[in-house]
Amino acid sequence: MRRVAISQAGQTAGLAALLLAAIWILWTELRPLATAANQPRHSITITAAPLAGAGSKIGPFRLTSAAVLTSPETSFGGLSGLAALPDGRLLAVTDAGDWLLFRPGAPSGEMGSISMPGDVKSDRDAEAIAFTPDGRTLISLEQQHRILGFAGHGPPLTPAGEPLYRTDTMGWPPNGGGESLAVLGDGRLIWIAENAATADGALTALLVAPAGLTRRIMIDAVDGFAPTDAVALDETHLLVLHRRFTGAETAAAISIVDLAPVLAGGSAAPGRLLARWGRDGEWPVDNMEGIALVRRKTGPPIVYLVSDDNFSAAQRTLLLQLEIIAPLR
Repeated sequence: MRRVAISQAGQTAGLAALLLAAIWILWTELRPLATAANQPRHSITITAAPLAGAGSKIGPFRLTSAAVLTSPETSFGGLSGLAALPDGRLLAVTDAGDWLLFRPGAPSGEMGSISMPGDVKSDRDAEAIAFTPDGRTLISLEQQHRILGFAGHGPPLTPAGEPLYRTDTMGWPPNGGGESLAVLGDGRLIWIAENAATADGALTALLVAPAGLTRRIMIDAVDGFAPTDAVALDETHLLVLHRRFTGAETAAAISIVDLAPVLAGGSAAPGRLLARWGRDGEWPVDNMEGIALVRRKTGPPIVYLVSDDNFSAAQRTLLLQLEIIAPLR
């Protein structure tokens, strides 16, 4: 009889947990959007202090410039996702739910708030940004794992459509979820979890079709690193930025991922390491979290990398500019 009582108690606890989860999902999905009142769109001063290493090469990349970005603006920092606009400006999103629009090397930029549900950290943890072929801006959130859609490429970020929320992300850790987001030319999304590896160490990701059909896929990891951002290189390949940030060690890596097998219906996308560097390397490094790709009319493509300083005086906001000087495939 005692075993039956324990079983019934367990069932009751399980049902209660499911009910609480359902209430939480309904609340986070249905509550209205709210923009933080203290962050209207405004101009800020940005200082870029050059760093050594320009001209050095790692793998197929050459570092063309590196700088530490600073600003007296208190909300500056925490840059966690990066995207490139056709006019040469970069758009970043922050851990605090703000956006930063700037031109590399320019003495000023603009900041503003992203319309999100709520104003606390867990509501506003923006980690990645990408532009779609149909003219929208997508922003991936961690903790409350979802993708928000906005009209147009870049600010003003006017909400467009319902947030993309998938029950597939329920198993992602709150602070280890949708860190990376890339958009393919046909509108399909690759959404990569930072810390939800499979039993054999592969990265967990979702392939999301424009119509909303979602399929779980696996991507080769870089051993000892976590993925922090991704960008489409072409119709079947991604560049993925990875970081190792433990306090005792800081390092970064870039890999190339072949999506052809999963786009053909498979579940695994092989990857290959292209570059890796740490504090003792020729390239500057910090908590690298954002990657953007710029294709030029003349000259090789440019890759921009940005670091997240976590709003800490002990870290730096780095902006690295790389040229692709050798074939990647």
